[in-house]
Amino acid sequence: MSRRNRSQLGKAFGDTPPPITAQEIDESFYGAFATVDEGRMDAEPVSIMRIYPNPMQPRRAIVSACRHFWNGQPDDVQRLFNKWQKAITGERYLALEGLSEAERQRLSYFDLQGYLEGDDERVNRDYEPGPIEASFLRIVDLAASIRRDGLTNPITVARGGVDFHLETGERRWLAFHLLCGFYDGSEGRPDESEHWSKIPARVVDQSSVWRMANENNVRADLNAIGKARQFGLLMMDLYQQRGYEFAPYDELVKPGGCDRKFYAQVSDGNQYSLRGVTEKLLNAMGFSSNSQMREHRALLDLPDQVWQWADDLDWAQRRIREMTRAAKGSDGKVSRKALVEIARQEAAREGLNVGIPAPQHIPSDVETSPPLPGDGPHLQGKSLLSRADKANLRLLMSLRSGVGEADAETKQVVLDKIAETRRWLDDLESQLYHE
Repeated sequence: MSRRNRSQLGKAFGDTPPPITAQEIDESFYGAFATVDEGRMDAEPVSIMRIYPNPMQPRRAIVSACRHFWNGQPDDVQRLFNKWQKAITGERYLALEGLSEAERQRLSYFDLQGYLEGDDERVNRDYEPGPIEASFLRIVDLAASIRRDGLTNPITVARGGVDFHLETGERRWLAFHLLCGFYDGSEGRPDESEHWSKIPARVVDQSSVWRMANENNVRADLNAIGKARQFGLLMMDLYQQRGYEFAPYDELVKPGGCDRKFYAQVSDGNQYSLRGVTEKLLNAMGFSSNSQMREHRALLDLPDQVWQWADDLDWAQRRIREMTRAAKGSDGKVSRKALVEIARQEAAREGLNVGIPAPQHIPSDVETSPPLPGDGPHLQGKSLLSRADKANLRLLMSLRSGVGEADAETKQVVLDKIAETRRWLDDLESQLYHE
């Protein structure tokens, strides 16, 4: 990756505090290997540009609203970060209603360098960040910690020809990308890119979902959806050993789309019984009871929207269970439409619907949907698209790539139209779960 591309990450940021010395960076970075050796784990420096993420891993480091911006390649990570920061600006701006335009503009600014440098005078942590910002801050704070203290826990990668596939440590890998791209010598910042271009990695010959599960249990920070993904991976591996076959990930999950369907291939307890493997799964998942396993398996049958909202907002399994109970009708059955609406309201209260950008990177190879029938129930009843909705769509369809250079007032009008259109899409989507 060229210096020009790396420097795009931070052109909007201000002066740099006194840089740390090369010796300090060396001690911090290469000291990680000494720590690894003490733990008797063999690790070696691997280029971050030769490591490719595993889309199936249980943890999602990138919030769903921003996954559309990334093609999954290591040389596209800096563009992802740029888009992510712009999404944070929009999220902040929309959340600051009631303030003057100048104040909203000022407070919408995300000072990446301030966070990386730990400069409390430049950043404000006295508020609850929105979900887009919170997911990015996890990477930023980790990057700041690594720069300050070094990386003591190497990632794990599996050999894949001349390159490597990431098994564990996507957030650590992204943190190294952030440091490498930001501290590149441009805009008065120190040039540390060579120090962060390689990451301590434990290299294995073949990936293992069981080894992945073990590390996730040690770290104990998987949310409920992450645990459901992990359960799905382990179950599929167990049944593959018995000769069963499952659809591959990229066949069921479109780029940037919801991934639930892939893991849900083993959601049916009658077809994929736990008999004979319960103890092994309990140990691998870190569960203490069969009921915990059943409850997390049940998450595989959630509506896609609820699955993604729960993942983005780190909802606990107990909270999802309470929503599911609240969505039961008089017949005792769960209404999927009611569950989506309950979850939508919960997500909105936590700011998930605020400032979420529409996808701007749509792969050209995405298959088009088949045409709908010319007649049927879908063409009967009251129109879901009002005149105002049609006007909003016409306005949005008339926009061009230069919209990013528009003035703040124009941008706000566009954002308002996007929010209104999103509400229409939510209403349309809810009709699909009408029972």
